[in-house]
Amino acid sequence: ELGLVGLSAIFLLYALLVERGYRAGLAVRDPFGRLLAIGLASIMALQVFVIAGGVTGLIPLTGMAMPFLAQGGSSVVTNWIIVALLIRISDSARGQYDGTETS
Repeated sequence: ELGLVGLSAIFLLYALLVERGYRAGLAVRDPFGRLLAIGLASIMALQVFVIAGGVTGLIPLTGMAMPFLAQGGSSVVTNWIIVALLIRISDSARGQYDGTETS
């Protein structure tokens, strides 16, 4: 319904979210925080890839829901928790460089 421009905008937003997650993971000094941020960003990227690939017919369809676009309780809550964790890690990484370490 959104057309090519709308679909491209949605994929660009997903790519931006994943890229910011990777950037936050690389910026944080804590090894656990680094692995957590990169893993959460990878989970988001994998979900988008599997759903987009299934809809376009490149790979078989699965039962996964598209992040933030599918209606449902647990999927939406889980994806918002992932975003919240990425924001917290990004804030922690930014605090390390500003000299205002937050714990």
